[in-house]
Amino acid sequence: MSAAGSTPRRRWLALALRVVALLREPHARTGELVTRSYDRIAAGYDSAWTDHMSALSLELVERLAPAPGAECLDLTCGTGFLTAELARRTGRRALGVDRSAGMLAEARARRPECDFVEADVLELLRGRPDRSADVITCGWGLGYSRPRLIVREAARVLRPGGRLGVIDNSLFSLAGVLWVSVLTFAERPEALAHAMQVRFLPGAWALSSLMRLSGLRVRGAWGGAKSYLVGSGEEAIARMTKTGAAAGFEFAADAKSSEEVFRRFAQVLEERYRRRDGIPITHRYLAAIGERR
Repeated sequence: MSAAGSTPRRRWLALALRVVALLREPHARTGELVTRSYDRIAAGYDSAWTDHMSALSLELVERLAPAPGAECLDLTCGTGFLTAELARRTGRRALGVDRSAGMLAEARARRPECDFVEADVLELLRGRPDRSADVITCGWGLGYSRPRLIVREAARVLRPGGRLGVIDNSLFSLAGVLWVSVLTFAERPEALAHAMQVRFLPGAWALSSLMRLSGLRVRGAWGGAKSYLVGSGEEAIARMTKTGAAAGFEFAADAKSSEEVFRRFAQVLEERYRRRDGIPITHRYLAAIGERR
């Protein structure tokens, strides 16, 4: 029997137990599902996400102020937007790193002035010698990795005076969308197939703290929000699953229930958030720059 016919308290308890059970599974699939999402959306990623957030990414590079000839490493590089900007500003080939073969195929086709490698960013950092980079960036992907370890390894890899720049979605990005997801699955807890184990940070203060704990001097920390409007719940789903900000979202429900669950998600989103001008989708972000002493 579906939990949808039980009392609200039982539905919430059933969802909580389902989430706990999924999170306790020994072989978490979050990394695999995130990579599959990015592979799927690679061809349209720049128009759906990069173009929308490019000014924020460029602000990060502007504040980093990479020097001519600086050796730059761009983690979670995606289609290489930040990688190419680092190369342009330094006059030197930058190296982009990502786990998604699909995103890297786009990067190599569009940014021939850069080098790209398919790898787990943490493992790549661990394989780098001490003091071997002048600038390290991580744009829109830290929360899908292990933030504390990434920052610590980046601090080790930087040369004295080198800088780490990070910009990412915050824990509260898409807060309204997340709440609608919870409400939707509370009606059908048994349909939840995957609970994503992500590590998005709550704010720039948390990122700054990680940098300080890794021995970096924080040179700046900021955050904000950027929104767009969609006309329907279905359009919201289509847009979000093309951006990467909700990577893995399309795999949340089991295959036999997916269509019905997402139809209901669209309905709840419209009921709760529709305005005269549409449904606002808000991405909240954080950023910080740390410098090795």
